[in-house]
Amino acid sequence: MSWVRALRRPLVLAGLAVDLFPIYGVIAFGWNAVPLVMLYWMENIIAGVMTLPRIFVSGATFGIGGMLMGTFLSAFFVFHYGLFCAVHGTFLMAFISMGNGTMGAQEPIMMDVFGMFQFGLNSGLHVAWFVYAIIAFQVLVFISEFLVKGEWKNTNPMAEMFAPYGRIIVLHFAIFAGAGALFLLGQPIIGVMALIAFRALYGVVNNGSKEFGFETDFNKAMDGVRSREYFEKAMRGEDPNAKTPDRDNKTK
Repeated sequence: MSWVRALRRPLVLAGLAVDLFPIYGVIAFGWNAVPLVMLYWMENIIAGVMTLPRIFVSGATFGIGGMLMGTFLSAFFVFHYGLFCAVHGTFLMAFISMGNGTMGAQEPIMMDVFGMFQFGLNSGLHVAWFVYAIIAFQVLVFISEFLVKGEWKNTNPMAEMFAPYGRIIVLHFAIFAGAGALFLLGQPIIGVMALIAFRALYGVVNNGSKEFGFETDFNKAMDGVRSREYFEKAMRGEDPNAKTPDRDNKTK
């Protein structure tokens, strides 16, 4: 029933369509594992870019102080998240160089996000189409969920800065392991399709998480960080986890 409820949501269906779109790339354009894993890596970058307006908008709701804090957190996020993606991409490029040989005598691109993104766009026929589909879906989520449905009212810049890490750690380390196995096995088509299916199933669960009722330690921690009170205390230099006097009196 959780799957039925999730698949009734238009946003979940849109995400599923985007996640299954690479099947067309495999069938019509002869994709192997290289453009597929690079597409999933580029999805990290797109998700990171779309996090920046979330940080700015949520920060603006706290006034000037929130905007300044949002600007600082955005700069920190670009550096830290960018470094995380650069390391992840470097390992993928090393796998591609060793297991696929598509780069020939050229040295693998290391710690260069822009260079790896450009390589990803050229790793298969019409990869850019699929990148545009991911961007369109990310913008749709931002507009419909964050702006129109008012997620910005119940969050803060700190929570938005941390939010992408849960997704990237769970999903893309699994894809990283799958990519390594594919290159070692010679990129069998069944393995490529299995990776797409795994990504699609994860997308349904992630986009319809409320229907599945998953409560991970990360989600529980994020619920506390997401409160406006938490961020207001942090801006005042107070311990965000400390109870307020009123709350202490009520507990007594």
